[in-house]
Amino acid sequence: MTTPLDGCKVGYGRPPLKTRWKKGQSGNPRKKPKRQESALDIIDRLLLSPTELTLNGEHVTVSNLQAVLLQLQQKELSGSARASRILLKYREFASRTAERRLEVVFVDNEYTRALSNLAPREGHHG
Repeated sequence: MTTPLDGCKVGYGRPPLKTRWKKGQSGNPRKKPKRQESALDIIDRLLLSPTELTLNGEHVTVSNLQAVLLQLQQKELSGSARASRILLKYREFASRTAERRLEVVFVDNEYTRALSNLAPREGHHG
């Protein structure tokens, strides 16, 4: 094996200095290009970014979406029909897209009483 002029050993796991990657150089210079941000991603990012408001003389930080909704609510309360229509559309949209919740209702009947009698009682070791 030959020794380079700089005196470093060359071998397995030690390539010659002139062929090593330079500091900050990527091993994959033609890497996959970044995905373009979709319009929905841009809207989400903008609406969820924080903004500072003064509510009742107090400085609060809320999302831009909350700030818009608060302004619409104020305009609706002052009699703006347009703001009222926009808020109504938002409420309809929110109710359609809200997560569905499962509600469990226990019915007291002969069947459920029989099941409860079969269930082990707390503190009772059978």
